[in-house]
Amino acid sequence: MDLIEQLHVFMANIAMDYAICGGHAIDLFLGRKTRPHKDLDVAIFGEDRDNLVAHMLNDGWDVYEPCGTAYLHKINTVDGQLCTKMNIWCVRPTNPHYTFTEHEKDMYAVEFDGAEQTELDFIEFLFNTREDEAFLFARNHDMKRSLEKAILHVNGIPYLAPELVLLYKSRPADHEENQLDFECAAKALNAEQRAWLQHSLAALFPTGHKWLDTKEQS
Repeated sequence: MDLIEQLHVFMANIAMDYAICGGHAIDLFLGRKTRPHKDLDVAIFGEDRDNLVAHMLNDGWDVYEPCGTAYLHKINTVDGQLCTKMNIWCVRPTNPHYTFTEHEKDMYAVEFDGAEQTELDFIEFLFNTREDEAFLFARNHDMKRSLEKAILHVNGIPYLAPELVLLYKSRPADHEENQLDFECAAKALNAEQRAWLQHSLAALFPTGHKWLDTKEQS
């Protein structure tokens, strides 16, 4: 069973809505592996955060939350969350690729060796907002997609639509993996997906962006 299938079985046991995002979502959209992936990103809705954290802690995962600093806050109880960012890292204690060093109480520095992820021993959950059957883009809630367009499925596995994934990856677009994902996925978008992405990029980057199609914008 490959990594994505393992995740699908794991999430079925939690019984909450989710969608694979990041580079793995691009692979699911294209039906092929485009590059090695160092981590596994999963979109969850914000109302499920506490239940998810409780499940991961009870299942023996170490749970950390970024705080906008150089350190991660280790979550030991649901009530102990800082909730300063809309994502958490869940790491199996047996994961050999991440080393956490305590800086002060419950605050940890992390080192990662950069290896491709092949085991279900790391998941980054990103919390999103839905409203009136629409998925809201986290950086600007005026940018939205209907849930049926935002979350697609292949073989029953839900994943975030490529136009949304690319919009998230548009900053920083000069990141090598983000640029590769754009080059692989953009040409496979249908006309409606492409138009939505171009409109959203133009709104998010009013002074220009290298992924904007200048012909479409003129």
